[in-house]
Amino acid sequence: MGLILSDCWKRYGVILIICTHISACTNMFFYPMKEHVASPEQFNIQYEDVVYKGSGSHQLHGWWFPADLDKDQLVKANIIFLHGNAENISTHSGLVYWLTQYQYNVFIFDYRGYGKSTGKAELSGMLDDINSSRTYVSSRNSSNNKTYLMGHSLGASLAIVNIAQNPQGIDGVILVSPFSDYQKVAQETMSKSWMTWLFQWVAYLTVDSSYNPLDSAPVMPKVPKLFMYSESDELIASAHVKKLYKEASENKFLEKVKGYHNDVFSYPENQKILLDHLENW
Repeated sequence: MGLILSDCWKRYGVILIICTHISACTNMFFYPMKEHVASPEQFNIQYEDVVYKGSGSHQLHGWWFPADLDKDQLVKANIIFLHGNAENISTHSGLVYWLTQYQYNVFIFDYRGYGKSTGKAELSGMLDDINSSRTYVSSRNSSNNKTYLMGHSLGASLAIVNIAQNPQGIDGVILVSPFSDYQKVAQETMSKSWMTWLFQWVAYLTVDSSYNPLDSAPVMPKVPKLFMYSESDELIASAHVKKLYKEASENKFLEKVKGYHNDVFSYPENQKILLDHLENW
């Protein structure tokens, strides 16, 4: 995505180009890391290493964590997890692996350009990756278990758009700290640094708003939708989540939880909130 300058912008050209590098969609929202920093086997965690086909020539990579079942227990549901904008599945699995202890299968994957998935991180392609991952999970759902889509941060915002575009086959959505508007969250991010504070307005010129979650919220299907937010979240203001909740279609729930952006499920009380909702779905 480029920046078009008219004559009246020429005197500010250098500043705008610098700011574009700071705030353009890919650089602002996507910070992929190819190397894994840990593997489940290091912690004696049961898992399957999965490579499957994405759209076009892309290959996607993920981990399947099977539900930890006692004798005569059955899987309650499959949960597809969409991680945030940085690193890869090796640093995000802890947010959801604990759900296997409560009879849920968990599948976590990397978008294109992240971890062992091929390609380059790019918004419309990442939405395609979610569809490919949903197809993969559906292909191994021989017991016809319910399937829930769960996202955190950027992943939650992507989940809103994805399920609005492709509602079939998802029985519920868990949205943890989603943001409502790409331009708005970019502006807020720039306002937090003295290096970019003066140029936060550039976010409205350089950040693509084609897939804003707020536009998709009203047309999400009427499956259960859980919105979770924390007033202590240092990255995503609670106003984003509350605005999305207000605009979302019916059959929705809003829960205030504790903790910072990346440690929300380190608190047992937050885990219980999620589990209680899942049990009622």
